[in-house]
Amino acid sequence: MEILVVEDDVSSAKMISRAIRRWDHHVELAETGKEAVEKAKNNPFDLVLLDIMLPDVVGYELIPEFKRYDSGIQIITMTGHNTPEMERKIRGYGITYYMTKPVLLHELESILDHLSEKFKKEETL
Repeated sequence: MEILVVEDDVSSAKMISRAIRRWDHHVELAETGKEAVEKAKNNPFDLVLLDIMLPDVVGYELIPEFKRYDSGIQIITMTGHNTPEMERKIRGYGITYYMTKPVLLHELESILDHLSEKFKKEETL
């Protein structure tokens, strides 16, 4: 899968991207919302791992932009500031999964395995 990780915490971004590469996926990083939108506009991604608290924008505000470029893109949001209200609001954007931080790599690997299988099945139809 082609994955865009949008995360302003450099150490978290590196940890997540190393794991994704180890699981045989291609990954690109973006530290800001602006950078993420530019990358999504110019590259076909299967999945965006989207931090909610970015330095230039609240991450969920980017979801409609990503979907405008690719209506089938999968989006997993990540936040360290979880509230039931925030989760409800973000799920209303039609995301694939809502994840709290710190990101548990075994959980992320399981999700990516599931999505990879889903994409393989869709390709054979």
